[in-house]
Amino acid sequence: AVYVEMKQLHLRNTFKPRKWSKLSKDERAKLLESHLFLKKKRCGTIKARTVAGGNKQRDYISKQDVSSPTVSTQALLLSCLIDAYEGRDVMTIDIPNAFIQTKVDDPKDRVLIKLKGTLVDILVEIAPDVYKEYVHIDPKGNKIIVAECLNAIYGTLMACLLFFMKFCASLKELGFTPNQYEPCVQNRMIHGAQQTICFHVDDCKASHVNPAANDQLVAELKKEYEHIMPD
Repeated sequence: AVYVEMKQLHLRNTFKPRKWSKLSKDERAKLLESHLFLKKKRCGTIKARTVAGGNKQRDYISKQDVSSPTVSTQALLLSCLIDAYEGRDVMTIDIPNAFIQTKVDDPKDRVLIKLKGTLVDILVEIAPDVYKEYVHIDPKGNKIIVAECLNAIYGTLMACLLFFMKFCASLKELGFTPNQYEPCVQNRMIHGAQQTICFHVDDCKASHVNPAANDQLVAELKKEYEHIMPD
């Protein structure tokens, strides 16, 4: 599971390795620790997730600057009432690895992360030509790789906001318009009727009187996001 996770991060061009000796004093002070969590899913498989220790960012990034809207409980329940009244087909959608699919275009929003031990060995095994020369041995004898994260990564304060901005841009391209009171509730007219999508980060609920319209939405989102999972 750990190998699969690190290979996925590498193939998505998440890490840009940096030389330890060339890091500035400020960059070393803001360097985030990496954590890797294992979870046993209902099906019995083990899933690994790499997370950055973004708590250090609270020293220099305010909560107001990185707050991301999420659908309110009231709006979600109201949308369910409308779905029931109009007899809509309702579909939930999950976007796995949503943050990692979100590129961080502005260099100032990127973070530096420190990968240690087994994770270093795995990355070097996956792509020795990319990572091997960047392996650094710290005073305690631990192998580390410092990497600039080119994609949003779980645990960082900006991750949710960056994904929210990307997802809203995707919905706009598909013809959706945000509700003026709830930016995480958006609508469009398709097949002569209204389609509504509500989302809380990467978990979505879409509804339309015609099930084919929901199938179409999944197909459209798959062009931008990999492994869309409708229920």
